[in-house]
Amino acid sequence: MDNMECDLKMVKKNILRRIKFVPILQTNEKIIEQVRKWRNSPEIRKYMYNDHYIIKKEHQVWFKSLRERNDAKVWVIYLDAIPVGVADLININYKNKITDWGFYIGDKNFRGRGLGKLILYNLMNYVFEEMNLHRMYTMVLENNAVAINLYKKMGFKEEGTLRKHLVRRKKYIDVIPMAILKEEWESVRDDLKNKYNFVEVQIR
Repeated sequence: MDNMECDLKMVKKNILRRIKFVPILQTNEKIIEQVRKWRNSPEIRKYMYNDHYIIKKEHQVWFKSLRERNDAKVWVIYLDAIPVGVADLININYKNKITDWGFYIGDKNFRGRGLGKLILYNLMNYVFEEMNLHRMYTMVLENNAVAINLYKKMGFKEEGTLRKHLVRRKKYIDVIPMAILKEEWESVRDDLKNKYNFVEVQIR
């Protein structure tokens, strides 16, 4: 058994207590390229609002732009030393205290293990408790039933439907706006933490 297999077994035993949010600006070129590969994988792209294939030059321009932006925060999610996914806040509006957000688990080995709930819980905790924002929102494609169900479990509300808003596989599909307000977060925070035994982690 090699070191990677040993690491994976150890992580799976205590997955909820070993998560880290590392700012992507503090990672290296290898991790940055890994993020691009995850983002371009068919299983990730098919659920993205913008599903075009990202070339290296475009990815590098995006990464460099993050150094100049104050309306975006991007993290690589780690379990110990293993990068497993990405979380972000974009279009942060400090005047109105709102933000768009997203995340995905890029490493297939860590999907379906409750990690998504933990990532989202900590992202919500950061947005409402640390940043003191009022609302976080996202757009979900109608074919992403797993995400819709997860967000509902975490307290998000559907806010109507953008009917036949995007084209996928030559067919129009609906897009569903979903959001949660700070007062709604406060009403579900403790129940979520107790129900799923969440561990709060520090996010910088």
